[in-house]
Amino acid sequence: MEKGKDRKNWLGRLINFFELPPDVLLDLPRLVMSGNEKLVIENHRGLLEYTNETVRVRTAGGEIFITGEDLNLVSIEQEEVWVEGRISRVELPKWRG
Repeated sequence: MEKGKDRKNWLGRLINFFELPPDVLLDLPRLVMSGNEKLVIENHRGLLEYTNETVRVRTAGGEIFITGEDLNLVSIEQEEVWVEGRISRVELPKWRG
């Protein structure tokens, strides 16, 4: 069995045993969207692009691409990015798994 697969299986069992959310140990982003007006992305790795129509955010699994109108970065902190405006589309990377 591959070393990466062993590690993933071990982490999966650990997450289930302690009933932890998977994003904590697997370095996955967590997205919380309120209607089409607010999006919070936790566990990001930086901002790649920001205009009033496009926001691109880097994550461990790839980039999240947000499009809309009047997009504003309300807050960008080490752990989370807050985007507000009229969000029309959120594209997620194909998660490795």
